[in-house]
Amino acid sequence: MRLELGDGVNLHAIDGKAWSAPGVFDTKSPITLEDGTHQLVLELKTELGRNRDDSVIESSDSFVLLFQAEDQSLVLSAPNIGTRNELEDFNDYPEWRLRDGQGNDVSFKIDVLEKTGFQLVRDYEDEIANFNRTGDSEAALMPSPDVRKSPLPSRESMSAGEVSENQEVVRQMLRYWYLKADENTKSEMKRWINASE
Repeated sequence: MRLELGDGVNLHAIDGKAWSAPGVFDTKSPITLEDGTHQLVLELKTELGRNRDDSVIESSDSFVLLFQAEDQSLVLSAPNIGTRNELEDFNDYPEWRLRDGQGNDVSFKIDVLEKTGFQLVRDYEDEIANFNRTGDSEAALMPSPDVRKSPLPSRESMSAGEVSENQEVVRQMLRYWYLKADENTKSEMKRWINASE
């Protein structure tokens, strides 16, 4: 499957991984993806102003777009936007278009990737991981059913070596998530651990 980006479409992540064009001149080259379901994080960059002398480059909100395609060439585009009002309207009612090689619309699900506060630089991988983890949006990329339904091995079925090895992984994971948590969540985790002992 090939995906071509229209004018002004700025892609930040594909399937949870940060994306950047291989080179300065490759930003318009089609992107090759495997057949199946894909999630994009993108925004629209546009030049606002009456002429080149007083124009500024502005960006839309960041959006999450989820679609499925097989053996197709797709084009992702947005309307031409020239004023701040048009950009605000686009943020409220995004008009992304995903079409196949014959010009037929390809269905997709979309949502805004909300940001908190003022950010000069965004960590799209972290943001999309949080977005997907909540699962509150139709545009969230859910883990495959095989991953969700795979049973965890019981302690009795593991050897002593496997238990100690798994506990090391558990410790690393707990430490990782504890350090990622805000103060309220850390307090909640501590209360839960103390109550479980």
